Amino acid sequence: MYHEHGHFGPPPQWFIKRRGLKYLILYLLNNRGPMTGAQIIDEIERLSMGFWRPSPGSVYPALEELETEGLIKVAKVEGTKKYYEITDSGKSFIGLPSVDRTTAAINDFISLTKYIIDNWDIISEADKAKVREILRDLVKTANIQC
Repeated sequence: MYHEHGHFGPPPQWFIKRRGLKYLILYLLNNRGPMTGAQIIDEIERLSMGFWRPSPGSVYPALEELETEGLIKVAKVEGTKKYYEITDSGKSFIGLPSVDRTTAAINDFISLTKYIIDNWDIISEADKAKVREILRDLVKTANIQC
């Protein structure tokens, strides 16, 4: 989850307080991909460590407004569940980079790989074995000749 400060993680507290619910919904959709209203409510509660659980009476009207403004759209419908996703207009509205989920995952992978390399000497043998296993899978999947 990349944000404007150049690092990954949940949005900073000033972002949540200053910008409000609609901005937080846009932020979540930008970084998590399509979500339902219920998933958005649960994720906000998780990000706030249980301190804030917005009511459906505030989230669903905000979703309707964002959709009317063209900042989000319905990505898919499964039964009664609507999955919303952010539009390009929504991404530019909140000023966050439009990094797709795959690019964000690769950026996370690069950062974590550098951390592992820098700390290889202090990593346990069990964790080194896990790293070697995932590297074997990556080499096989990417069809890399060693």
